[in-house]
Amino acid sequence: MRSYLNPCPQKPDARSSISICSHRTVPRSKSSAVGLKYRGAASTTSATDTNKMPVQRCIHAPAPRSPPGEHTMNPSPVSCWPSAHRLKAQGWEYGPISIRFEGIATGELTAPIPSVSTIACLLRAAGAVESNPKKRPKSSVVRFQRGQAMEMWQIDGFIYTLHDSDLTRVTIYQILDDATRFDVGTCVFPANENSVDARTVLEQAIAHFGAPHELLSDNGSAFNRMRQGYVGSLESYLATVGCLSITGKPGHPQTQGKNERGHRTLFRFLQAHQPHTLEECAHYIEQFRDHCNNRRPHQGLPNNLTPAAAWEIVGCVEQQPPIDPVVLQQQADHYARRRIEKQSDVSLVRQEESVPVSKMQQTEQRRRVRRFGKKPVDPDVFTFAGNNQKVVFQGMRISVPRTMRDREFYRTVTATELGFWDAITGELELLISLPVVAIARGKSYISSYNIRGVWMQHPTLLWQRKRDEAEKRFKSIDPGDLLR
Repeated sequence: MRSYLNPCPQKPDARSSISICSHRTVPRSKSSAVGLKYRGAASTTSATDTNKMPVQRCIHAPAPRSPPGEHTMNPSPVSCWPSAHRLKAQGWEYGPISIRFEGIATGELTAPIPSVSTIACLLRAAGAVESNPKKRPKSSVVRFQRGQAMEMWQIDGFIYTLHDSDLTRVTIYQILDDATRFDVGTCVFPANENSVDARTVLEQAIAHFGAPHELLSDNGSAFNRMRQGYVGSLESYLATVGCLSITGKPGHPQTQGKNERGHRTLFRFLQAHQPHTLEECAHYIEQFRDHCNNRRPHQGLPNNLTPAAAWEIVGCVEQQPPIDPVVLQQQADHYARRRIEKQSDVSLVRQEESVPVSKMQQTEQRRRVRRFGKKPVDPDVFTFAGNNQKVVFQGMRISVPRTMRDREFYRTVTATELGFWDAITGELELLISLPVVAIARGKSYISSYNIRGVWMQHPTLLWQRKRDEAEKRFKSIDPGDLLR
């Protein structure tokens, strides 16, 4: 480099400016070489040393704000481990952001405090990162959030197994404020998810904080029964305090994403403490609520505020007057009409489904085809086999009486009825009301006598007796336990 800054043409080994720039990893152009020459000539002799030459930067790269060599102190990985191990042992998140918050709060991280990216690099270098490359990108989800506290709450429940000898299962209800993520009410109950316990949790939360404008939940029968076509007890109670019960789209739990994410945090916390009784579980839940509301910075809030601080900053809205029950009934009737229209749509009736045929029947059908030729297939004509007396309709397998076996029937579908007519006599043999409401565990097997509003032309004594028993059960059973 000195040979270029102080050229000596008489020397036989003199090099051109382009070759010197290529050798020194400088852009190969005459302008770069000339600029380097003038810069070196204007500086001191030490500036021409190759070990002290200024590093070439990109055009758009910002210059460092501090002189080189000032930030030589790197945070020790040992200073991060106490916070990480303690958070993991207590059941909290132990990522870089959580470690930084915990280290600052406890004084374990002193100045200069490392950034989140620095802590992440330390964890990655130590092999303490639980990577998830298949995580869904946040940009694919439409985010929503109310502007003030008490505008909307979210409620949901999940099953938790206690760590006792019987592995007792309990139900935990969690209620969060949508704007501030403040836990307004989390309780545990021994019974399965039901509307009675859900109402108890809401009554306690409303008595302490007041009633919100809206309550968002899933379409479970314990929280909201509007989409089933009638007003439940929980919706009626909320209307009396001025709260409107709303639900997300069926089969779309992302709408209740804030609550679903809160379930995971609470589940990890309980797994770390392993409660054995219902009282212990309730005690740990109170500890969880106090820590999350008042101490733990929430990464979903601006500036990582705590929910309690966010509650004070955004403020609360005023409570609304009671809602007229007529409004709820109109909404339930609207959902009922939409459900009937959807089920009566011809495009949704699965005409291609038929009764499963046994191997013996398949052999008999092949013999008939060879002898008489193939008959045109009519999707509305049914022949109930003796060993498999079922009809498939909209994914439901309905068992029919034995008096209908080995007989041919025509099927008719209207907006409110599903009928089976004898192909020989033309009489209506079986009539099922739509939409189907039955007492059954699932759609794989539904007895015809357990369907509400079913009618049969010539019922047997056994079928009629079971039908009468089902009618009595319809009057006493919880509507949420019915198959719809």
